[in-house]
Amino acid sequence: MMDMRFRMARIRMEKLQAARMAREALAMVSSLIGKYGSRLVGTPSCSQTAEDLATEFEDSCDKVERETFSLHPGAFLGWIRILVVLYPAALLLLWLSWPLPSLLLSLGGIAVMVWEFFLYREVVDRFYPQVKGVNVYGILDPRHEVRHTVVFSGHHDSAKVFNFFTWKPHLYVLRIGVGLGGFALLAITSLVYTTMEMVNGGLFGFDFPPVALFVLLLLLTGALPWVAKLWNFAGREGTPGAGDNLISSTMGVQLSRYFKRNSDMGNPLSHTRLVFASFDGEEAGLRGARHFFSTHRSNDQVLGGDVHHFNVDCPYDAKHLFFLTSDINGSVKLSQEMATKCVAIAKSMGYDAFSQPIAFLTGGTDAAEAAKCGFQAVTLMAMPWGNRERASVYHTPDDLPEAIDIQAVEETLSIAIRYIEQVDAQD
Repeated sequence: MMDMRFRMARIRMEKLQAARMAREALAMVSSLIGKYGSRLVGTPSCSQTAEDLATEFEDSCDKVERETFSLHPGAFLGWIRILVVLYPAALLLLWLSWPLPSLLLSLGGIAVMVWEFFLYREVVDRFYPQVKGVNVYGILDPRHEVRHTVVFSGHHDSAKVFNFFTWKPHLYVLRIGVGLGGFALLAITSLVYTTMEMVNGGLFGFDFPPVALFVLLLLLTGALPWVAKLWNFAGREGTPGAGDNLISSTMGVQLSRYFKRNSDMGNPLSHTRLVFASFDGEEAGLRGARHFFSTHRSNDQVLGGDVHHFNVDCPYDAKHLFFLTSDINGSVKLSQEMATKCVAIAKSMGYDAFSQPIAFLTGGTDAAEAAKCGFQAVTLMAMPWGNRERASVYHTPDDLPEAIDIQAVEETLSIAIRYIEQVDAQD
């Protein structure tokens, strides 16, 4: 009975601390957005925000680093406009009965889409302007030798405004479906038409009736306006990026202060190094996290012992708190074991939580880059997540501090603290 009362008292105390930390994290978000506004990667506002975060880490970490890297942010969504340009050219070639050139254009567009967006690979990046991104991170070392490293991360760059989420967002799935579906149908039609010509119409037991071809060409021509709309999928302006994802970076500052304060009071972690990272270029294809983990994967001074990456993205709504078990459109596996532990921690503290794989065509998070380097990784999210349902402010100008549920911030901080303590308690 005494143990139960002690446990409940401890949980209440942790929640009180998390509530204070959440308020301070939100206040920092408001201050940074007030000073710098949106923060597209490579802009002065983004690099200045990174510098402010680094300054905050200097008061609570043993070491703070600022690392610049090169990237080509226009390439990440550039594949959309490549498809828009290729579609009418390939369609015209079909009308002119030149299916093979049409097929080559179609397959080229699909290849760019698959590699750049489905898999987040850098295929056409060199053809876009280069900018500099800035990662910042602070390190807090344990009392004894490092046996574990926990990386807590967010990203400070903000996304471009997605016009499809601001203009009649209820039509989002229809616009994307018809636009991309039209391109896929164009490629299939070109393939079948090309094959028909190569086998002289029926060598393999099928033919392509001219009437069917004419009907398909009419459908593809009718889809042209929907494909053209994809040109304006994303605007030029950036969002304020409060919940996606500056709040996660400021939570890292609060956690660094929490563990520094514990250390100063004579209660440091024993064998667990903490790395509090704020990545840049997440909205341009996870480029900052890719640079960090690929650069330090063999660096024991940063990522020593067994590495756990606790990434946070879009913590808008505590009612929808969950942990990802896969990433980058399902192409990268995250740590189910880590997700299960985090869900158990959340439920032990009275929070609702679950784990799930990422939905196809919803993109990726920075945890994927840690997982690709062989580290345990998971992303905590707190919002409806799927192609049909997202937070109403996601990638819009309304992504402001008031859109963030402070309870989601409190719960994230509490879960992160308890997870770090459990990792350290292994020894």
